Amino acid sequence: EEVTESDDEDNLSSVLHQRAKMPWRACGKYLSAAGILLLPLLVLSQLLKHTVMVAIDYCLARWTSDAISGKTELELKNCSRCEDFNHSPYSKVFSILCCLGIVLCLVTSIAVEWTGLKVTKKLHSSLLNKIILAPMRFFETTPLGSILNRFSADCNTIDQHIPATLECLSRSTLLCVSALAVISYVTPMFLIALVPLAIMCYFIQKYFRVASRDLQQLDDSTQLPLLSHFSETVEGLTTIRAFRYEAKFRQKLLEYTDSNNIASLFLTAANRWLEEYIGACVVLIAAVTSITSCLYSKLSSGLVGLGLTYALMVSNYLNWMVRNLADMEIQLGAVKRINGLLKTEAENYEGLL
Repeated sequence: EEVTESDDEDNLSSVLHQRAKMPWRACGKYLSAAGILLLPLLVLSQLLKHTVMVAIDYCLARWTSDAISGKTELELKNCSRCEDFNHSPYSKVFSILCCLGIVLCLVTSIAVEWTGLKVTKKLHSSLLNKIILAPMRFFETTPLGSILNRFSADCNTIDQHIPATLECLSRSTLLCVSALAVISYVTPMFLIALVPLAIMCYFIQKYFRVASRDLQQLDDSTQLPLLSHFSETVEGLTTIRAFRYEAKFRQKLLEYTDSNNIASLFLTAANRWLEEYIGACVVLIAAVTSITSCLYSKLSSGLVGLGLTYALMVSNYLNWMVRNLADMEIQLGAVKRINGLLKTEAENYEGLL
């Protein structure tokens, strides 16, 4: 019995370890199908777009700091004939950066949609060729519904859901990285706490992805009986009233509603926990280091505000990054299943003519 229990624990730990791993092979298959020219365009456009966004915020912070310092100097000199602060160079740079950011957002959106379209066409054509040339024993051992599901649901996931999730994941990841970079630039003391924070975030997201995926599946599984029972109740309302089963069906509906609400509550609580716990740590460290730097090294108020603003947004960015990572892990299962069918050996037609 002890040996059996230890074997079960080993199997459970190995299963949990496999579930905590990202399907990097399926992700590589999806990105490799994009092509050698489209993939660098996608990565470069994302990097340039977020660089311009950070530059816009930094320009505003510098503009604010210089305007405040210029006004303070005029008040100290008590000079009424002195020229006011010149806002023209800052407004020109800000306008150019905004226009460039709008163009890069358009290029990024086009690159993401183009990538999804090209990957879907390539995987669909490859899958169709493999299925057409597959041997007869493949159709005898594989259910027809499974083959149709690869062409319908999985191709729909690759076509519509994965590009949007990929764009959200890359955006939230780069926003989180840029926020940490801005905080580190404003207050270099933040780099001391960045390493333990990164380690803590890695282990938290590793276990959160498994919990989030299970809670999402639990929410979906408890929502289906609720909708089915409600539709059946509405369709058979006359019969229910004839047999006076209103209380029974009402109680059943309340039970299904409670089950779905419990799953939704746990999913929402897990997401809020991820956002508040790590976000509070980042905001606390960034605030302490910013105030310390402002007191001892005369850091400008605009840069301090910029660092604290990014620190307040890190929690939201990190939450969306982990949630999109969990969604991407689920959606990459479609690529994994199609990739499994692409390994089917074709029928040997040599000598038939």
